[in-house]
Parts: sequence; structure tokens; C-alpha cells
Amino acid sequence: MLTIKLPQIFRVHQVPRIFWEDGIMSGYRHPKSSALDCVLSSFQMTNETVNIWTHFLPTWYFVWRFLVLSSSLDFCQEPYHWPLLIYLLLVCLYPFASSCAHTFSSMSARARHICYFCDYGALSLYSLGCAFAYGAYTMPDHWVSGVLHHYFVPVAAFNSFVCTSLSCYSRFPELEHPRLSKVLRTAAFVYPFLYDNIPLFCRLLFCFWSNCAWNEAMAGYCYHLLFALLTGFLFASHLPERLAPGRFDYIGHSHQLFHICAVLGTHFQLEAILCDVCSRRAWLQGRLPAPGLPGTFGTAGLAFLGNAAIIGAFTAALPRVP
Repeated sequence: MLTIKLPQIFRVHQVPRIFWEDGIMSGYRHPKSSALDCVLSSFQMTNETVNIWTHFLPTWYFVWRFLVLSSSLDFCQEPYHWPLLIYLLLVCLYPFASSCAHTFSSMSARARHICYFCDYGALSLYSLGCAFAYGAYTMPDHWVSGVLHHYFVPVAAFNSFVCTSLSCYSRFPELEHPRLSKVLRTAAFVYPFLYDNIPLFCRLLFCFWSNCAWNEAMAGYCYHLLFALLTGFLFASHLPERLAPGRFDYIGHSHQLFHICAVLGTHFQLEAILCDVCSRRAWLQGRLPAPGLPGTFGTAGLAFLGNAAIIGAFTAALPRVP
């Protein structure tokens, strides 16, 4: 009878410092696990198990939403839906990349860095996908066809390079200057989030000031912002495990809650964008030219290649880091 031996689990002082997580005292995998051990560890309780599944399962939820929408929307022949297509593809990418990063990050210290480089790149591209969707469907009425609208997506593409570069660099001073590393990584993701949401913030403010009709899209955006705020708080604070080290090693630590809030925020964002796609279509198509291939798939493709090049450059620099 074939038996599978599950990988051994270690306490914090039994693994190199680069693998330590704030407030997590146990549940660590072997720091030189094989790829098979990493996969098997997702089926036993470690401090990464819930991290893996809280993004792996939502990946398939978003894939399912994409397939359902593909059956009702013509993504190939209708340029109006191209920004939505790019957004949906990147929504499917970022939780999958995160799940893979958490799964295989214990293969070695170098593999850990590379896994999270890819994770950061996927998040940067997701922020660009948000800019595509917001620029196409969510802009305030009086900003449509304005200067900010014209440059909104190209600047977001540039921001994705800044985000990936800064977040990847933040791993280099992680041991010697952990506080600086955390500040750099937090800033790397807060900055593109604030930029991407400028149209949404202004639209919500204008709606409050002018007492406009409250619809499903506006409610969805509010829920999205609420969960985004919770996501940022959990990422920066490391609560609750910082208050009770060792109590939340397996269930309930901040990164697990961070994953859940991020997915819920994306869900509400997706539903709100779909409301705008349908309800504002006639109005937007009467004021904007149809999206072109260079401005949509061309920009997205260049952003993907640029972020891949940045990840490659930081990966090449790893051997020179003590």
C-alpha cells in the first residue's frame, strides 16, 4: 500500500531568519523543501496552509465569473469590452500568483524571494487592470475625455513598474532593516491604489455633494473601499498575532485575514464595474471613441513584459545579496 509522508513542521528558531514572520512562532515548513513537499504541505496544517487556499479557491471563483461573462459578452468583436477583458484576466492572475508564492516559498531562500517577486508583479498588474476598468467605465461624467482621462492608463502602466521595482527592492534590506523594508513595501502598493482610485473617490464625493441617485455600482464601490482599507490595515499592523505571538500561527493571523479582505474587496469591485459597464454604456459610447488595440492590449502587453524584465533583473541580483 502506497503511503505518503507529510513534510515535517518546525518552530520559528529552527528555520533561517529570512523565513520568520512577525508573531508566528510555529508551523514553519522545511526551508529546503522539494516542490512535491510544498504541494503536500498545502494539505496539512502549517502557518501557510490557509494563505494558500484563501487565494487558490477564489482564483477559480474569478475564473468561473470570467467564463460566465464570456458566454454573454462578446470580448472578441466588441472593443467596448476590451478593458473589462484585461481587468478580468488580471483579477484571475493575482490570487493564483499569490497562492503559488505561498506554496513554493519554502524551497529555499532564493526561491522565496523569486516567488514573492512574481507575487508583487501580479499585484502591480492587477492595479493596472483596475486602471483599465476605471478609465473605461467609472470616470466621473465631467472628466470623460479630459486630460486626466487621456493619460490615466499610461500613467498607471508606469506606476506598475514603480510598484514592482519598489516592492521587489524591499526584500533586500529585509533582515538588516525590517522596518524600512515594510515601509517601502507598503508604499509600493498604497501609491498605485490611491492613484487608480482617484476617479472613484471623486465620483463618490460628487455623488454625496450633489445628492445623485444611489445605485448598485456606488454601493459596490463603497464596500470595495471598506475592504481595501481593512486589507491595508491588516498588512501593515500584523494584528492579531502581534498581540499574542503563537496564538494565531495556524488560523486567524493577519495575512489570512488580509487575503480574505482582498478577495472580498475585489468581488465587490468586479460587481460594481459590471454595473457601470451595463448602465453607462450608451452614455460613454456617445462621448468616447472605441478602445483601440494599441491602447488596450498593446499597453497591457508592454506592462507585462516590463514587469517581467524588472522581476528578472532583481532575480539576477539575488546572488550578490549577502
